[in-house]
Amino acid sequence: RMKVFEVKEKIKIEQNCVYTISPNRDMTILHGTLSPIKPVDPRGLRRPIDFFFRSLAQDQKHKAIGIILSGTCTDGTVGIKAIKGEGGLVIVQDPGSARFDGMPKSAISTGIADHVLPSVKIPDLLMTHFQRVFDQD
Repeated sequence: RMKVFEVKEKIKIEQNCVYTISPNRDMTILHGTLSPIKPVDPRGLRRPIDFFFRSLAQDQKHKAIGIILSGTCTDGTVGIKAIKGEGGLVIVQDPGSARFDGMPKSAISTGIADHVLPSVKIPDLLMTHFQRVFDQD
């Protein structure tokens, strides 16, 4: 079981928790602390996933993990490039298992996904990855 928090103000990340972004906000991460911020770009032009993934890549470097799940359009595609550029891990949901395949297809088209899997297989991959990373640290 994991606790779920909507990020409404700065919050230090804890293990085994899920954090969601508040409506009409972008989110950054710095030194393991999430911060919601007022969006710079007007509604319709915003790419909150790209925005967060770029921040995540800068903060966590090779430890960053970007996961693109079901969704429309291309949000996340630029952000996974930043994560990959820092040596992080990129996982994309198999479009065949996604309710909306736009985001997964866009991410796959970059050619940088480390894994393309049905969503039900992603947790096992993450557990294996975390065990390997923590064994190295």
